[in-house]
Amino acid sequence: MRSDLNEIAQIDQYLFCQLSEEEGKRFEAQLLMNDALAEKVEAQRLAHRLIRLYSRKQERGRLEGIHRQLLEEPAFAHQLKTIFF
Repeated sequence: MRSDLNEIAQIDQYLFCQLSEEEGKRFEAQLLMNDALAEKVEAQRLAHRLIRLYSRKQERGRLEGIHRQLLEEPAFAHQLKTIFF
């Protein structure tokens, strides 16, 4: 279990460019020689991408809620109309 966590942490460090130049080259050499590790790196890269997309979707929903709430506030809507119209 601990070695799996270490491997995940090392992959994260690689994906986020947090390894030293020497460590990065060593890790890339391991990727060339170890297909299973390369698959894990791609799976983790995909997981990070999906997390970012989900986070953006959540943030967009939160901002849209704030926008709706502001526009439903009569005083705020009136101020906007006087500024822009």
